[in-house]
Amino acid sequence: MKFGDQFRREDFFDNSKLVESDNEKNHMANWSNLSCDAIEHIMGFLSLPDRHRFSAVCQNWRRVAKYNSCSPVEQLPWLMMREDASIKKRKFYSLTEKRHYYIDIPELQNTRWIGSSFGWLFIVDRKFIPQLFNPFTRECFELPMFPRFEEEMRHEGLVKAILSHDPSKTHDFTVLLLYYINNITRMAFWRPGENTWRCVPCNDYVSDAIFFRGNFYLACTEHLFVLSNVEANLIMKQVMPIFIACVKYLVDFMGELLLVGRHLKIVGDPFAMNIRDDKRLHIVTARFVVHKLNLEGRKHSECKDLDDGTIFLGIGCPLVVNSQLFPGCKRNSIYFTDLVLKLFPEPYGCDDLGVYDFTRDIIEPYYPPGIFHPIAEPPIWLTPNASKSAYGHSSNKNINKR
Repeated sequence: MKFGDQFRREDFFDNSKLVESDNEKNHMANWSNLSCDAIEHIMGFLSLPDRHRFSAVCQNWRRVAKYNSCSPVEQLPWLMMREDASIKKRKFYSLTEKRHYYIDIPELQNTRWIGSSFGWLFIVDRKFIPQLFNPFTRECFELPMFPRFEEEMRHEGLVKAILSHDPSKTHDFTVLLLYYINNITRMAFWRPGENTWRCVPCNDYVSDAIFFRGNFYLACTEHLFVLSNVEANLIMKQVMPIFIACVKYLVDFMGELLLVGRHLKIVGDPFAMNIRDDKRLHIVTARFVVHKLNLEGRKHSECKDLDDGTIFLGIGCPLVVNSQLFPGCKRNSIYFTDLVLKLFPEPYGCDDLGVYDFTRDIIEPYYPPGIFHPIAEPPIWLTPNASKSAYGHSSNKNINKR
């Protein structure tokens, strides 16, 4: 069904307010008097930036847009970056429009983000207080403080946070937090209504985790594990061997579980001493490999073609889109951000951003190269999510562009 097929002209306009021209006997419609249902229907076809432009047309449209809680049309993820010090606003980069947006989000000042899922950020402030925060609706979930005996993990020990479901759509979700203490991986779980974290030890290094088909799966050093709930006590069960000597990611690729391997290399001049010198030794991405995991057969096979699929990797949960739906999005490719792995303790900037083309086996830039991002605020993929949850609380936000 094409846009507008289910509406008649009289459904869109209040006929009592049609204006007749002095020169012509034609009826001209007053677009500000569109019915609320029609306005909400139109908004369902708009991306987040277009929604803000839409709401600026008139007071009626702005009023409907303000209280509309539906998520925007499917779109490419945005790249969230550091705050612009000159204007005190958070910088976002839109791949679709190839432009920056600047949003006033004071809640993110003096925080560190550990992961992103469904457009929500897992953040920790300077007092080590964790929260789930949606930067597009200003909603947040205040999470329990970490246990006292885990205080030694501090910010540096936090690795990644994963959500099982979108908090905008359901209250029945779980937060999984991966962290390290004395180089030992640990896991903590939290669900709405619980006052404490459930901590689970792990005897292996966990590279990544994902919620897939109702369970959490862990990519460890040599094996894939699944977390099983036995009488409310979570235990790890081995699924299959996955020995791949590289950084591992678990990806839900349109219903199939993929293991993506990221191979790294060291580049630069060992004699370059300036920490801001782009010639200094540092770690960058060399290439990617993909394996399709057969959970039932407990085996995996290499996948050399993603077809029209495109994967977005970084410190947040992997995202997958159909490139055919987004002009300019490279098919059979992986867009990636910096791993924040450094050879030196100094804050060398994050600059390993690119897109890996499987067809040509090359890496190309999607963002201007040579720009260093602070390690404390590394770029992270974030899907704009304007859906409001009845569980969290929100405040107003301002969005600007350049």
